[in-house]
Amino acid sequence: MKIIILPNKKICKYGKILKFKKLYKESLCEFLIKNNISVDNNCGGFGKCLSCSIFINEGFSFFEIKLLKLNFILSCQLYNINRNIIISIL
Repeated sequence: MKIIILPNKKICKYGKILKFKKLYKESLCEFLIKNNISVDNNCGGFGKCLSCSIFINEGFSFFEIKLLKLNFILSCQLYNINRNIIISIL
């Protein structure tokens, strides 16, 4: 499975494709940081600061609707990814 990160002038200039089997215990934020994508994580992953916000461009249909508001979500609160997604880091 893949996470496709769309190009961003500050964080990922040319975009990137990250492959994974399934993210069980680590959040998307932790996975991105581990793969050298510099996502802000000011609160340490507790979902308090909004600094790790992402926009899910494609592949959001499998997430619970209550988690998503206009396809924006905190990457530190996103676990159990088992599908391809395309994201923009804000």
